[in-house]
Amino acid sequence: MNKTVKILFILFNIVYFVFDWMVIPYLPNPLLFNWLPLQMFLLFALPIVGAIVWGLYFNSFFKTQKHVKYEQ
Repeated sequence: MNKTVKILFILFNIVYFVFDWMVIPYLPNPLLFNWLPLQMFLLFALPIVGAIVWGLYFNSFFKTQKHVKYEQ
């Protein structure tokens, strides 16, 4: 796995958690579709994006671990 991917993954996590913990609480909270608050939507939708990014990263990470014997 190349170093640029690792650095981008680290930066993504920093931005994600800063946004999730420090920005979302201060965003205005209008209703989406007349029933769903924006903050609730972001708090439910952003972890899905994060999980996809983490899954892609770990899939590519474990592909580089050919020397490890997982079956033993």
